[in-house]
Amino acid sequence: MITMNNTMSLSYGCKFVIDTLLKSGFEAYAVGGCVRDSLLGIVPKDYDVTTNALPQDIKRVFSSCKTVDTGIKHGTVSVIAGGEIIEVTSYRSDGKYLDCRRPESVSFGVSLDEDLMRRDFTVNAMAYSEKTGVVDPFGGRADIENKLIRCVGNPDKRFGEDALRILRALRFASVYGFSIENDTAKSIHRNKSLLKHIAAERIFSELTRLLCGSSAGDIILGFCDVFSVFIPQVEQCRELFLCGENHRQTLISHIARAVDAVYPKPELRLAMLLHDIAKPLCESTDENSKQCFSPHSKPSAVIAREILTSLKAPSRLIAQVEILVEYHDFKCKADEREIKRLMRKIGRQNTLLIFSEIRRADITAQNGADKEHRLEYINRCAEIAQRLIDENACVSLSGLAVNGGDIIALGVKEGRGVGKILDVLLNRVIDGTLENEKETLLKAVKNEYI
Repeated sequence: MITMNNTMSLSYGCKFVIDTLLKSGFEAYAVGGCVRDSLLGIVPKDYDVTTNALPQDIKRVFSSCKTVDTGIKHGTVSVIAGGEIIEVTSYRSDGKYLDCRRPESVSFGVSLDEDLMRRDFTVNAMAYSEKTGVVDPFGGRADIENKLIRCVGNPDKRFGEDALRILRALRFASVYGFSIENDTAKSIHRNKSLLKHIAAERIFSELTRLLCGSSAGDIILGFCDVFSVFIPQVEQCRELFLCGENHRQTLISHIARAVDAVYPKPELRLAMLLHDIAKPLCESTDENSKQCFSPHSKPSAVIAREILTSLKAPSRLIAQVEILVEYHDFKCKADEREIKRLMRKIGRQNTLLIFSEIRRADITAQNGADKEHRLEYINRCAEIAQRLIDENACVSLSGLAVNGGDIIALGVKEGRGVGKILDVLLNRVIDGTLENEKETLLKAVKNEYI
């Protein structure tokens, strides 16, 4: 049971907007997520206001402030007050939804309760003013106390109006550690295919926020059929049972546990969601009839790139996730030279993440008897990687004490030969057979190439 605050501390901008509307003879309330978060004791990131003032009234009342017609067709005007952007929306009811995303038309002149009735979940269908306190016609406070995400009214209707609400429900449950009310959950499973109507960018945005929630693993396990709508490979992960020495669980169970075990940053959570995505395609048996999946890391990286590209993820994030997936099972000795070589391939920070986060999470989500021993080894590798970073160890051509110009100045012809010499020098520095000191490196070039 959650102990909730009974009052809200409104931001300066929100209070100014509400007070100004009230003084002008209109109703006005803080509404939606800011009320929900305030009741949970969370400082809202932004504030929205709902009012019976029509859009033209809002612009007139705030004629001395800067306003933006954010969505004036749907009754929303943004007011800049005290450096804040406050979205002010007229009470409205929605017309038909023909695209599973936005209403074709809206009607103004309705009551506050009617306005709240059109909203997605009970926890988001509350309003607040200092005069009335919390207005809660659909039981949002009780659902917060009971940690439930529940649709306002008929869930099939709510999801049919806006299919993105399916992922929003999962995201809220993941972020707040809530459960999804039974009828709402059934409707999510029933209507999941509606997500095909939603733009990939919006799905990706909700997915990353969902994955970074504290209950992401539970949501993956409980709603993997929903994930399979936009990541079809998830269905095979649910069906595959891992029976090797490090596992006695379904692949989707391992994935869910691995997601929970890694730090909640999008690139890390996405990497763990996709790190074994190719295993169902790579399953085979060895000479002893034991289940094996080698190699699966590179195919998983290829599929991860395809999935994230289809979801219109940022190219830089795709590139990093691809690297983390490809090297998630990287094995080497807890040896400085080997870790330096990996740093040369994938970069310092990615190497540190492989050991400090990715491999650690992967092993944590396994069931092998020697798990603690393997975690100790990974920790040693992470310590070495961190020390090399702290020491600014040379692991790339840019870190060498000489450059191409220095080599050419010795009399070596400009061209690919210069690059090859620099590569040899870097490898020797990494192996510890040459000091990364300019005179030492130039002397080695003179002795061997001049």
